[in-house]
Amino acid sequence: MSNELAYQYWFLQNEDISYGRKQKLIEYFYNSFNIYTASINELIASGLMMETEAKKFIKNRSVFDLEKEYEKFCRSPFSFITMEDLRYPEKLANIYDKPYGLFYNGNLPDFNHCIAIVGARRCSAYGKKLAFELGNRLAKEGFTIISGMARGIDTHSHRGAIEAEGKTVAVLGSGCDVIYPPENHLIYEEIVQNGAVMSEYQMGSAPIAQNFPRRNRIVSALSDIVIVIEAREKSGSLITADLALDQGKDIYVVPGRIGDSLSEGCNRLISQGAGIIYNVDAFLNEILERYGMDKNKKILKNQRVNISLEEKKILSLFDYYPKSLATILEQTNIDYLNLLTVVYSLEKQGLIEEVFKNNYVKFC
Repeated sequence: MSNELAYQYWFLQNEDISYGRKQKLIEYFYNSFNIYTASINELIASGLMMETEAKKFIKNRSVFDLEKEYEKFCRSPFSFITMEDLRYPEKLANIYDKPYGLFYNGNLPDFNHCIAIVGARRCSAYGKKLAFELGNRLAKEGFTIISGMARGIDTHSHRGAIEAEGKTVAVLGSGCDVIYPPENHLIYEEIVQNGAVMSEYQMGSAPIAQNFPRRNRIVSALSDIVIVIEAREKSGSLITADLALDQGKDIYVVPGRIGDSLSEGCNRLISQGAGIIYNVDAFLNEILERYGMDKNKKILKNQRVNISLEEKKILSLFDYYPKSLATILEQTNIDYLNLLTVVYSLEKQGLIEEVFKNNYVKFC
């Protein structure tokens, strides 16, 4: 078979060789075709395979129907990219333990101006709001939003980018054809339309726990900046942040309240020198200036109109953390029915949101 992509596909999906050893074999043999045609003596001489491993490798290679399997893959909606391809992201090429290749669904961006947004799966309404807003506004400015399509912060950052009609990329801890969590079926399709879903794992690979910390090195590597929104003391988000620091990336954190378990990891990163996002507008201006993107552009906060003095007073009593109507009643002389009318008006204008029965958070 003369198609060099077929040999790359064979080597990418081959499970006889570990991820790290694939890179070393490519460095030794130059390409996947040479590995496919190598004799047992050549494989052993490389110093990368013992005799028993080389025999197993050649046996499995001989029974693999390359032409049939490659044609079958080509009929699927999926694609792949390997380090033998000029399109292989340069940001990945420079990291330790770089993947030989990646399967993907959608259209790969150029990976310039990429920002990762990561955080807790079981996040607060405040965290969801910020993840969506940052994903949305950064995407509108031309940044590609990278995350892991997990529940919580990941999902809402993707949603923000999608609503902005910007680019977003999800790096999965499962095969590209395995949607996890399963309820993210719709957003999976939306990400494919607005960017790509990608994975180093074989098609059909289950989302096992050990895959997620490993995939985080790809999330951080493809990004210029990593934003952490709500992270516990021991979490995958902190693994991503640590990897990003090792890769020389900048970390920005949304600070949280002392004593809040969702804030422990973020506050620790701040104590170690991470940047603080204390205001979304200020952060956007800083990032745009760094990239030389519309340095003189002033980002204005959305001005709310048609809000009465009474509504302003009630709105000021709400917080970015859930607050009950009973608590609001204790802080004002307004009667309950009138309060419900004001709350309904504020909710309708998108200024507050009910996160669970009779408990609201501020959304402005």
